[in-house]
Amino acid sequence: MKIYNHFLIIVLSFLIVGCGGNVSNDNYSRTYTSEIINSSDNNDKVDGSSSNYSKTQKVITIDSNNQIDIISNVTSSKIVLDIASPKDIYLVVTSHFNNQDISIKSSNKNYRLTNIEKEFTKDRGHKLPINVLKFRENVHNLLHKNPIKNSFHKYKKTTDNTIEGVSKFTFCTDMDNYSNECTQEVSATARKVLKNIPTKWGDKNLIIWVADDEYISNNNYFGTINQNMVDSLAEHFLQNSDNSHFDDDIYDWVSNIYGQEWGSDANEIDYNLIPNNDTIEILIYNMHTDGLAGYFWPKDNFIKSYVPASNEKIMFYVNSQLYSNNEKETFSTLAHEFQHMIHFYQRTVKLDIQDPIWFDEMMSEATEDLLAVKLKYKGPRNVPYNDGSAGNPGNTGGRYPYFNEYNYFSLTNWYDSIINYYIVSSFGAYLIRNYDGAKLLHKMMYSEYSGKKALLDASGVKDFNSLLNKWGAGVILSDKDNLDSSKPRYNFGDFIVSSYGNIYYKIGSINFFNYIPSPVFKANETLDKDANLYYKVGENLYGKINLNISLPKGGDITIIAK
Repeated sequence: MKIYNHFLIIVLSFLIVGCGGNVSNDNYSRTYTSEIINSSDNNDKVDGSSSNYSKTQKVITIDSNNQIDIISNVTSSKIVLDIASPKDIYLVVTSHFNNQDISIKSSNKNYRLTNIEKEFTKDRGHKLPINVLKFRENVHNLLHKNPIKNSFHKYKKTTDNTIEGVSKFTFCTDMDNYSNECTQEVSATARKVLKNIPTKWGDKNLIIWVADDEYISNNNYFGTINQNMVDSLAEHFLQNSDNSHFDDDIYDWVSNIYGQEWGSDANEIDYNLIPNNDTIEILIYNMHTDGLAGYFWPKDNFIKSYVPASNEKIMFYVNSQLYSNNEKETFSTLAHEFQHMIHFYQRTVKLDIQDPIWFDEMMSEATEDLLAVKLKYKGPRNVPYNDGSAGNPGNTGGRYPYFNEYNYFSLTNWYDSIINYYIVSSFGAYLIRNYDGAKLLHKMMYSEYSGKKALLDASGVKDFNSLLNKWGAGVILSDKDNLDSSKPRYNFGDFIVSSYGNIYYKIGSINFFNYIPSPVFKANETLDKDANLYYKVGENLYGKINLNISLPKGGDITIIAK
């Protein structure tokens, strides 16, 4: 699911909750562990046991630039920082439990946390369409059941007899999630039919349908979609070219990493799934909002006798209202949704794996980030596609102003909020910049595990909490573009290049301090599990600083000196 942001409307029904010295030693970092170590390889469990955590008292010497010290598996902690030369000091407190009240007190009296002025215009965001979300959450329960026989229904392959500009189809665009019956229909005409386009996965077909009331024609002057827009969408998604390297469209770039979107074995695995006809179809219609860009809905991968609201197509839904105003965002959305489409087939159907929503959405957000340069789009960074640097200060667009403001939200708890996208987008951006980009995403797609364990399996990291700690440190250090490779990095000063299968992907740098607002720092907050609280102890500090950190249930504390 991809949400387009224009001005932010948040509806949450659950939880709302200077320079260092001149000596550089980027390789210097230390980890401290409390007496009892708790492994967090718990595969997205809500809560662990606080009995595995203990109080701690530490004296930590700060004597190098960009130093990172991690104290793991602690509750309340008293820390003395012994700072050899002036440094800017930050904390990242990582919660391992839901509903945990965190507070931080410092002996530094020169720094006061202040409310951030909201200098940016918030995007108007919308939660996922509830029926799409609920179906995705429960779709795993529909698979691998005994097939339902219906002698009055037979799946039809419609590609061969679909005629451009002539063929019509009535699409189901909404459904009742209890009965799976269709509750809304849209009449559309095929406006583009491409057949037998060579790809890495064999010949593919593409059909683009446009709702009849949205297509500009001699009989309809009030539509929003003309034929040039249809042709452009087709060209960007699946080009009819002779490129033997298959490196010139969204289909090539995304399927190169993740694999194909459907296969003949799907119907063999579960007879309630439609057979393969190597065809992807796109419906463009008015969703009556400029906040929703489009989505993939796996209901359509089932036969109608099993899911009555199915359109029996491997398909995307695209919002005509947004496409007519922001062509590039729609193309980026197709890359995002294509990951979801492939994810459903490769993981849910073939591997029988039920991934948490945060994991699936994170992969799609990372896909957009990875493809921004190829699409010649500013992408989540909101930096010109040909600029590999972190851009200029005062950036008010993209994902990261909103991540900065809500950086204390849980990574893995899905609140059905637009905020979730900001969080997983930032985390995905960190992963592809530190763990081999496209190769990491490929390994995640084909891991035999789900969620956290799949990420650990793909990255080679042994502990999920260590990823959260390093991610938080990476955010704080993102204004540094010359860090040693051992440090968590967002900012390389230019593009870095990632590759998979003979295709190369450029990834731009990120500096969270270039955005308005810059990262929000708090001394008190209620955190859920897998959430980071960012705190600034002060600037140009030296000597001894006392810190008292209340972390009642347990978590980690990361100290960053710049």
